[in-house]
Amino acid sequence: MKHWNMWSRPLSFFTLFMALVSFPASGQSSIEEAYANKQYDEVIRQTDSLLLISSKFETARLYQLRADAWYYLGELELSLENYFQAIHAGEQSEIRNDLLLVECYSHAGFCYREMGLYQKAFPHYEQSLSIAKSINDSVESAQQYYNLGTLYQYLGDFENAIKLLDSAYQMDLALKDTVALGFDLGFLSELKFQIGDLDNALYYAKESLVLLPPGGGNANSHANRVKQVGSIFLERGMLDSASFYLEAAEKEYVEIKDQWRLASCWLELAKLKTKERQYSKAVDFAERANAFYTKKGDSQYLILSNNVLAMTYSEMMMLDKAQELLIENQHKCEQLGNIKNLRDNYKLQSELFAKIGDHKAAEEVKLKLQELENSLNEFTNKEQLNRLALQVKFDKLEQENQILIQSNQSTHQRLEDKSSKLVWLTTGGLALFIVLIASFYLVRKNLREKNKRLENDLLDLREHIKVLLEGDASNLQVDLSEINECLSAPLTDREFEILGHAIGDLNNSEIAEKVFVSVNTVKYHLKNIYDKLGVSNRKQALGYVLRKK
Repeated sequence: MKHWNMWSRPLSFFTLFMALVSFPASGQSSIEEAYANKQYDEVIRQTDSLLLISSKFETARLYQLRADAWYYLGELELSLENYFQAIHAGEQSEIRNDLLLVECYSHAGFCYREMGLYQKAFPHYEQSLSIAKSINDSVESAQQYYNLGTLYQYLGDFENAIKLLDSAYQMDLALKDTVALGFDLGFLSELKFQIGDLDNALYYAKESLVLLPPGGGNANSHANRVKQVGSIFLERGMLDSASFYLEAAEKEYVEIKDQWRLASCWLELAKLKTKERQYSKAVDFAERANAFYTKKGDSQYLILSNNVLAMTYSEMMMLDKAQELLIENQHKCEQLGNIKNLRDNYKLQSELFAKIGDHKAAEEVKLKLQELENSLNEFTNKEQLNRLALQVKFDKLEQENQILIQSNQSTHQRLEDKSSKLVWLTTGGLALFIVLIASFYLVRKNLREKNKRLENDLLDLREHIKVLLEGDASNLQVDLSEINECLSAPLTDREFEILGHAIGDLNNSEIAEKVFVSVNTVKYHLKNIYDKLGVSNRKQALGYVLRKK
């Protein structure tokens, strides 16, 4: 193809105009084709250039395709950022595409759900459901009931999960939507598996596969269902069937390049091969998963992969290696405050010590395990803080989007005001000169006041972000009456004073010096404050105050 340069034959204005007009349309068509062919790297490459020249409506769709591509490549954070961009472009577009917004809000919720930030996912699914209902889209409404049900499932609220699943199931039955019914049955299988009802879990999982053939729904949906069936067979000890389904799931994940779920499938295959006594294959699968999670920096799954490796080494009677991995995992669990994985680690250590013949050590570990079991329902661990840190990161992203929206509104308002002034200047006359000057003055005054209000809003948002990210609450203005309005037992003046120092990052000794009381008195007041606010520490108290502002 020849390039247009100073030595080429000049293009006519008409030809150039048509080229510029047709390029976005043809470029987007090429991206849609790449997406349909699961060429996700190509989707991302092409959108880089096309986004520079697309209209608002096209931009929303391009960001959506880009977000989908990142999701299927296992980059959830990049996927979420692009869904936010798609939502922002879609909300600003003159031609509003409600279906696109329904999908983007839903998929943003899905990303949050995948990252374990369930509370962050709720408002996005609810917004998607609201738009779907407003346009009478029963298919999407059923999908959002399903999505909300999965959140309750992960939170352990099975009553609400089943209630929402039933709403989705009834709508899908009425619609005769077999693909959606496949999702519903898959969800029901997960619920049954989670409560230990393996027979029904297997039945629903198989029915889900019948209704959800390859290519139906999301690109990884069928693979997920196949893996679910394999995991149930593995749990039941039916190894031949487990091998068939898990290997089929692995092949599908490879084909669609879903690295994240492929790694989780490797862990299931490692467990399977250990039970089949094919130890070299088990080690290979577990090490591949371990390498992936190490690269991604995912401590949770890295601990899981180490446990699987340790179990395999234990079966191979490579007890020193197994013990080394379990001790490493114990330290990681303690550093992260991850009590659930620490419990599993103690179980494996106890079994390993028993196998070695060190019964005293095995009993000591069992005592630690019993202590954990007794306190498991009362803990607040570092895993939750890790999720809070990720939540704060996306709080910042969402609030920056709000700042961007307000800035765009301010710019748009300025342009509209300028356009209004030009119309008055060109159509007015001497008879309206005085009125025009007065109008100009009033418009300008109002604009200044409006801009000032917008700037103050932006400053407030940035201050809020600073508090969330840096924990700097020293400049935070809090009104006692506003806090007490929300409490059944109001804070006293002294409790309010100590709360202000506590969220301002003073320690107990520094607070005691400030208010001229003992450290024990400060601790006593803090306990009462936390009880009244319904929180258990300073970080949660700061979060409570921020929510009430």
